[in-house]
Amino acid sequence: MDIGIGLLTLITGIALATERHPDPAAEADRQLGLTLAGVSPRP
Repeated sequence: MDIGIGLLTLITGIALATERHPDPAAEADRQLGLTLAGVSPRP
């Protein structure tokens, strides 16, 4: 695994885990969408 991608994944995971939102169901849907979409290096 490339160090840059691993670091980006770690930072993204920490950011998502520490967010606080008033609507947990909507936040779960958003996080699932981000997880399934992933981070693409291509535009």
